[in-house]
Amino acid sequence: MSGARRAIKAVVLVIGTTVVLSACGGSGDGESKSSAGGQGPLTKAQLTDVLPEGADLPGFSAERQSLRLLEAKDVVTTGQAACRPLADMMSVSPRLPRRAMVWATIEADGAPASAPPGTLTLTSHDGDTAAQWMTGLKRAVADCTRFTATSKRGWTYDFTVASVPLERMGDDRVGYRITNVLDPSGGGNVMSVVRTGTTLATYLLPPSKNGKPRPVPESVAIAQEKRIRAAAD
Repeated sequence: MSGARRAIKAVVLVIGTTVVLSACGGSGDGESKSSAGGQGPLTKAQLTDVLPEGADLPGFSAERQSLRLLEAKDVVTTGQAACRPLADMMSVSPRLPRRAMVWATIEADGAPASAPPGTLTLTSHDGDTAAQWMTGLKRAVADCTRFTATSKRGWTYDFTVASVPLERMGDDRVGYRITNVLDPSGGGNVMSVVRTGTTLATYLLPPSKNGKPRPVPESVAIAQEKRIRAAAD
């Protein structure tokens, strides 16, 4: 599959009914010595180096993408304070900033040509910001079963949220299925967020053929975790 076609398919998956369910926004690049455990945030170049490519992840093929996943118009807000972290996941201007962001499409080996790919987004964060993100997301997933979000792109949608258990991976993790209530399939997308030091890896995978949530496989998350830790050493 060509890179252009794969990128288009990724946009179709991530947008769903014209809504971005991306992991992160912001494209700043730079380094800071302030960090959890003394590790500074990875630069954009370092994040790009640890993005998977080809058969780097077991059971999946990956293709790095250079186009921005979020644009300046993708400012997403919600009037429900407890649900703010979930809306921030779609926003280019979240409450907690990111230092850098890169992403790749990932596709399960043997997947039919018509199947949409998933995405893996890596973001680096100053200080304990990545840990704060995880705390906020966990609370939001527990407290927000439904919320309304609005984007400067001109859309307003209602979403339902349900927790999805994850295997032990990274320093911390949280999984949830988020579904646009207007989505005729009702399947939504599963977000698996894994923290490794000051880096967040967010996997967005479509539901399985039977509609069941599809969190990131433990083997995939561990393989990516090793790549991130190697870059941070």
